[in-house]
Amino acid sequence: MASFTDSIAYAQFRHWAKRALGKPSVPPPVKGVADARWYDAAYQAIPSYAEPFWRSHYYPIWTVIADRIRRDRLRRVVDIGSGPGQFANCLFTLADITDYDGLDFSEHAVKMAREACPQGRFHVDDATTTTLCRDTPHDVVICMEVLEHVPEDIAVIGQFQPGTRAICTVPNFDYHSHVRFFTTPEEVRARYSPYFDGFDVFPLIGHHAANRTYYVMDGIRNTSV
Repeated sequence: MASFTDSIAYAQFRHWAKRALGKPSVPPPVKGVADARWYDAAYQAIPSYAEPFWRSHYYPIWTVIADRIRRDRLRRVVDIGSGPGQFANCLFTLADITDYDGLDFSEHAVKMAREACPQGRFHVDDATTTTLCRDTPHDVVICMEVLEHVPEDIAVIGQFQPGTRAICTVPNFDYHSHVRFFTTPEEVRARYSPYFDGFDVFPLIGHHAANRTYYVMDGIRNTSV
């Protein structure tokens, strides 16, 4: 059951979204999928998406991933679900990367990202059908806070190239636009470990509250489909 605070936050979002774009074409239902126009409205309406990366509530997660990329000298990054460019700036600043290609199906997010991080390359595309991973040389593919929003999450993973390092995240809590979530690391392993070698799950306490966790998944994509 959503908390009173969550209800207020959702009501505020609906107000912002309507002001920015009119009524979103697909409101995020309890167990459904919001379309690209809904996310366009969110990126336009919520001020935190335009803030520097170190002020984002995702900063703790981003620093963990940036440190792994820096430590392992993964210079070329493909990012599935790249958002408004904050994480790209984080990587260029903290992880010493040289090449970055980001993908998002929100045109407004990509517009923001190109303005915020001109050294990166950003593409409007569908994560379930994209050829970006196949067409772009890279050392690691990142997929943060995407798989829980997509009914065809295995199709997204299917675009990762075999033999490539992948770092992904999924949450342990439900939300209006989540189609799934995971209550334990074992649930994460059960769903995703068949598609990776050397698969590891690291639980990271989130910014929301101590009982909200982001599971950081790390492994090498294998040939399972």
